[in-house]
Amino acid sequence: MRRLRLVRSSIVVALLAGPVMVFSPGALASQASEAKVQFGPVGIGVGQGARLNVYAIGNPNDMPWSFSVQVVNSRGEVVQQRTFRVVPGAIGSFEIALDDAERLPADRLGRRTLRAEIVGFNPQPDPPSSYVATFEIYNRRTGRTTVLLGGPDTAPAPRVAGGSAGQ
Repeated sequence: MRRLRLVRSSIVVALLAGPVMVFSPGALASQASEAKVQFGPVGIGVGQGARLNVYAIGNPNDMPWSFSVQVVNSRGEVVQQRTFRVVPGAIGSFEIALDDAERLPADRLGRRTLRAEIVGFNPQPDPPSSYVATFEIYNRRTGRTTVLLGGPDTAPAPRVAGGSAGQ
């Protein structure tokens, strides 16, 4: 019975995720600038939790990265914000609080829709490193990750001396 439920759940996830990945390759995460990564929108269901992770790439002797994380609800309002520092070679995480029903309203099925933005800043004039971000949705009861968005393909574009990467 449990195996059948797992197979059915896997099929439903594959059927829902397949078209998104095929028809909109940039829909899961996009880079708006050289140091910004954006995720979403994504729906978090009943019994699920969400977390953002950043990995600062580089030598631990380099200056730490400063990260600003914002979580935005379906109305476009910033509902959570945090700033933290991560030394190169380390990982920083931000647990998204989903319990505020007023600021993160649930739809008729209990899903809370949100999007997230991570902005990284390294104060060195020519930072030798970058960072990678992931957005993780997990089962609160088991702790098992059910969706993982991001990875190396969401790394901000490398900075170019004398200007931004897009110039």
